[in-house]
Amino acid sequence: MQRRGFSAITVKAGRRAALCAALLLAPMLPAEVNGQSLSHEVAVGWVPDLRGLRHFSGLRCPDTIGSASRTKVLAADMGRMAGCVYAARGDMTAVLRQHRPGTGHAVAREHLKAYRLAGFEKVDKTGIAAGGISFKTRPWNQEEPRCETLWYFEGANADYSLWLSYPAPEREDDLVWLVNGFRHALAALQ
Repeated sequence: MQRRGFSAITVKAGRRAALCAALLLAPMLPAEVNGQSLSHEVAVGWVPDLRGLRHFSGLRCPDTIGSASRTKVLAADMGRMAGCVYAARGDMTAVLRQHRPGTGHAVAREHLKAYRLAGFEKVDKTGIAAGGISFKTRPWNQEEPRCETLWYFEGANADYSLWLSYPAPEREDDLVWLVNGFRHALAALQ
């Protein structure tokens, strides 16, 4: 007797149909249910996932990546899709953003242009930071220099940018584990 079951394509199509229905009905939902307001995350397209949040665009932001903890999710805007913000050890901040397919290189060029126009000093880094675009910056309320690096990654269905802000001089091992953690999380989406 042949066993009949759902194929991966059928399950994926069913999930997409349910998501589309939820998105179509979302504007009709009240702002409050039983006196409690709907969360900002749900309002901008995020739904709870096992140990994380998933955006309707497909981006998944785990609660933690290594020792970095997700502190915020970002809504889509004109040029970017979803994103999430993480705080990591050593006073590091990471922002992961999803972009339309084929736009990662343009995002990196705009980043480079904006930082140069703001007067920040572009620096050539070594190690894992050499694969990104780095600038020497500082918080406006402190004299301690900081470095900010942007990497972009091309995916099959979307491009991604990873922006890190960290104290200068940085500890290379902290950057390696964090960037590789994000690479691993993105590889799981493909």
